[in-house]
Amino acid sequence: MTIRAILRNGVIHPTEPLPPGWVEGQELVIENPDPIADNGEIEEWVRECEAAATQLPADDNERFLSALEEIEHESKEQVRREWGLS
Repeated sequence: MTIRAILRNGVIHPTEPLPPGWVEGQELVIENPDPIADNGEIEEWVRECEAAATQLPADDNERFLSALEEIEHESKEQVRREWGLS
């Protein structure tokens, strides 16, 4: 379970209620979150994604969208059968 908290003056303060099963004196493990990527790293990642996207064949997008539509249709038909609507 993850609990969000804020560190103020060396004391950890939860930002939400603690689970009712937790007891006073219970040992907890606190982990430091991963550092947030800076804007330069994010911009580089976006450039890499855009460059990779240009390498995809143009008809792949149409095949992908067509497959999604087919999956959605099949899913709806399956639910209708399960609910006795077809």
